[in-house]
Amino acid sequence: MAERPKRRPASSAAQSGLKELEARLAHLEEQLKALRSEASSSVGATRARLEGLERRAAAQIHTAHATLKQSLDSITRALAASRESVESKAGRLTRAVRAGVRAGSRAFRSGTRD
Repeated sequence: MAERPKRRPASSAAQSGLKELEARLAHLEEQLKALRSEASSSVGATRARLEGLERRAAAQIHTAHATLKQSLDSITRALAASRESVESKAGRLTRAVRAGVRAGSRAFRSGTRD
């Protein structure tokens, strides 16, 4: 009998957006590395221009890292709040079901059913 392929959890738009941002950031970091190596082998005005580009690229990468960290922190806080809310609601629902079962069994035993 052939095995069924395992289902992957559905990826959310935020998750795919974060993955895309991480991929773009990795690409920028690779470009910065290449720019640094090229600037180190250059001389004169070319070196100064490449170092300026390197500083701007490094600043953009730093900003992207900070934004990504802020987004991940925000998502983590939202997930924690959501989990707490679900746990609270599940607890209340469980207590309500148990109370209903107890009331139903008491009504059944006493014979006062409608």
